Amino acid sequence: MKIIEPSVELVDDFDAAAIMKKIERAGRVCYKSEGNIKDDSAEKFIRGIIKRGHESVIEHATVSFKIICDRGVTHELVRHRLASYCVTGDTIIPSYVSNNRRSAKKRNIETIYKWFMDSKCHAAFQQLVVRSFDEQSHSIVPNKIKKVFFNGIKDVFEITTESGRTLKCTDGHRFFTEEGWKTLGELELGNFIYVNGIPPLENEEWLRHNYLTLNKTRKQLAEEIGCSESRLYKAFKKFSITKPLSDRPNRHPGHGVKGMFSEEQRADISKRMFGESNHRYLKNRNDLSASGGYRESRIKFSSCSYECEYCGTKENVEIHHIDKNPRNNEETNIKFLCSKCHHLWHRPYAIGAFKDKIQSINYIGKEKVYDLEMAPPYQNYVANSIIVHNSQESTRFCDYTAGKFGGELTFIKPCFWSEDDENFQLWKATMAQLEKNYLALRANGAKPEEARSILPNSLKTEIFVTMNLREWRHFLKLRTAKAAHPQMREISLKIYKILVEKLPAVFDDIQP
Repeated sequence: MKIIEPSVELVDDFDAAAIMKKIERAGRVCYKSEGNIKDDSAEKFIRGIIKRGHESVIEHATVSFKIICDRGVTHELVRHRLASYCVTGDTIIPSYVSNNRRSAKKRNIETIYKWFMDSKCHAAFQQLVVRSFDEQSHSIVPNKIKKVFFNGIKDVFEITTESGRTLKCTDGHRFFTEEGWKTLGELELGNFIYVNGIPPLENEEWLRHNYLTLNKTRKQLAEEIGCSESRLYKAFKKFSITKPLSDRPNRHPGHGVKGMFSEEQRADISKRMFGESNHRYLKNRNDLSASGGYRESRIKFSSCSYECEYCGTKENVEIHHIDKNPRNNEETNIKFLCSKCHHLWHRPYAIGAFKDKIQSINYIGKEKVYDLEMAPPYQNYVANSIIVHNSQESTRFCDYTAGKFGGELTFIKPCFWSEDDENFQLWKATMAQLEKNYLALRANGAKPEEARSILPNSLKTEIFVTMNLREWRHFLKLRTAKAAHPQMREISLKIYKILVEKLPAVFDDIQP
């Protein structure tokens, strides 16, 4: 067992003079007084706008810290909205139409930020309902935005998935994977991330397939989509989808019907009639119709038994052409997906989520970046149909028995007891017993995410925090006050000491 002190580390290449000039320039543009910019005018100008309460100007500069503290403190930090995980202004944040919670309005995050900052658009912003991800049910749920942040200009990377979804974001942005939340910096090519797929009620192909081909009842489909049967019936009426009076009558062996040939005979016929052996085979593939291509692929792969490459089910597995060309039936162009994953693959705004493989991660350059604070309990949102989250170290899959952690747990020393205090000794003994119990659970076969349920708030956690200067001022005013939680105040004072030394014009009016 290790016991350590909490710590903070400034991770930026900090140029105070450049930051102050940038803030002054932004403010002068707002006041239309660019002609008053001088070599030594920045400090006076910044102090003046802060005194007048015009702090929106200082949002154009951000500062990042790496903080090592206990889990209780990180939960407090998350409430302040950690803005290190940013996306570019053209990122689409799909929202619901007020009278149709399953249709997607496609606004970019820069537009939503302008609504948030403009008092005239306050009512429109308040009515926005966007999408979050429920980690337990793996479903898309409606959620509200609490705040929108402009986080300056940062290095941006573009991530592209196999289904063609793309997102430009900072490398600290987190994505939901099979192993929990991971930052872009932790992801590699070939990893799977969860993405959002259009509303099934608007997808005629999906409705026809599930209702007519898979022969599902209206009740089953309504439950699967999450709507009423009457709402589903309206969709059927819209697309003229009608189920035959007799669903699928029993068929008996006979001339020209199913069952006429044995399995061996059918296999032999397929072999003789497939490809160039078939008198109707078109050597010029461009002459082949789309339906002919689909028929050819079904015949070619009919004898194979496959499972969905993403969810693993062996039911209702369909053939997907990667290049969306049904005439190209080479094995390298074929994927096998169940009907649900298949329709989500093609529909970037469906009410659902599935695993998508990362194809590329490329550095783009520097761009303006933004972020959202979502209403709890869902601290995530859908951006460009990709599910993203905030930037905090997760303990879900941390295996403290592995060599990476030295086979022991590390705890943060509480600041409110001295080492000779009886309460500290009781706390220390409790931590030692919890470490012993944790290691025993792992030795008995418990998974890391199961054994962690007994771990306390005092467990060491690392978190990467970026806020703009306005948000740092708000944070420090609250968390350096004498009434703040002692451990939260301990961290906040360390941050305050660094910031007031680097940028006194912005922070020296705050008195802890």
